[in-house]
Amino acid sequence: MVVGAVVLFLLSTNRPLFFAANKAWCDGCVWNIDTTQHYDYAILPGGMTGVDTLRWRVEYGEAADRIVDCAWLMNIGVVDKMIVTGDGASCMSGDTTFFRRHMQEVYGISPERVLIERRAKNTMENFILTIEQFGDQMAGKKILVINSARYMRRTMLCCETVGLECDYYTVDINTTVPLNWEEWVPNFNTLDEWMKLAHEWIGYVAYMGHSWPKPNRNVVENALTE
Repeated sequence: MVVGAVVLFLLSTNRPLFFAANKAWCDGCVWNIDTTQHYDYAILPGGMTGVDTLRWRVEYGEAADRIVDCAWLMNIGVVDKMIVTGDGASCMSGDTTFFRRHMQEVYGISPERVLIERRAKNTMENFILTIEQFGDQMAGKKILVINSARYMRRTMLCCETVGLECDYYTVDINTTVPLNWEEWVPNFNTLDEWMKLAHEWIGYVAYMGHSWPKPNRNVVENALTE
């Protein structure tokens, strides 16, 4: 039992092993962006920001590249409008101006180009509720979905489930497998990374086996778009 525990500890704190597993999971769903293309909307699933209630400003999490890259694409004319769904700073209760003001002040993105869906609690709801709220506007338009590499497989599954025709752009890509000797030293931070990756594996299987409702545009809360 002790030997087994030691082996499990060494495996779960081994960074090269984790990065090899992460690379295998992300390979096949990593895409760059063709900047000669044009998209009417970019959808950004939440998990990117929070709110610093002391200084009352937007705080970024580890998925900040979704916002940064989308702002870049908007500023060079590749994307017209962004749809942020189920994110922290944009889910301010009753206030849709907070995040829009941030995008204008920091990135120069005018408020009318930032659309917000506030109700989503998970990845599937990101797309179901986005279609319910903005489906009429998106009909016949070219759509880009921006998400982190680790979550892209589940994102693609969600889009296919709701029948959303779109292209994908992957950010937060780190699939290099480190081989220098320091990386073989047990690292407790790797335990957290394994937990996140395992969460994706479990989530993907759970999403495949779950019967999700189709988007219902008749329940759209129009006040949320004002």
